[in-house]
Amino acid sequence: MKQLSSKIVKELETEILAGRLPSGERLPSEEKLCAQFEASRTVIREAIHQLRGRGLLRTEKGSGTFIAAPSLESLGSAVETYSALAEEADFLELIDFRILIESECAKLAAERAGERVIAQLSQIIDGMEKARGSKTSFSELDITFHLTIAKASGNAIYSILLAALEERCIDFAQTNRGSDDWYGIVLDQHHEIIEAIKSGHAQNAADAMRKHLLASRRHFMDLEE
Repeated sequence: MKQLSSKIVKELETEILAGRLPSGERLPSEEKLCAQFEASRTVIREAIHQLRGRGLLRTEKGSGTFIAAPSLESLGSAVETYSALAEEADFLELIDFRILIESECAKLAAERAGERVIAQLSQIIDGMEKARGSKTSFSELDITFHLTIAKASGNAIYSILLAALEERCIDFAQTNRGSDDWYGIVLDQHHEIIEAIKSGHAQNAADAMRKHLLASRRHFMDLEE
């Protein structure tokens, strides 16, 4: 069944990307797709689920399934689906992706962020100080800090991609919590990032963010070992 659904996904994806199934057009009914591909409804539904996860289809309740229009939201949806299904080894590659993207976000934020963003980041850090010892609260605020910097970069693609990884990032952050000292280490690194952004030192901000995420990655690997 898996092999057949993958074949159907590939064929429909080719049709969509080639424009033969244009955006906004309704996908043929399950019955027609079953006949076209000589497959069961279960196989067809699995294929549709995968294509929806890739951002190629959208389903409207009561209306049916349609070819999705190109959008940043579709891109974010596809990345979110991938991150949710990623194995541990793949997950580390996602963290490497974060290091690349977020270093640039911090750099741009140092060049573009205004006083309002600086105030938001300071409030988040204050909240993290109060949440020491609480994995869930601390981790959620941790990711909010990173998302705020991504938005402050002024690059919508960076912001949407990072937001798509939010749930998995929180899981990662919670796994990363070790001893009580770890909370202080994260906070110190966050303070270093915000000071660089506040001072407008773009490269320092990028370096501070990279150092912070690399430290988190190493700590995670140490805990795994």
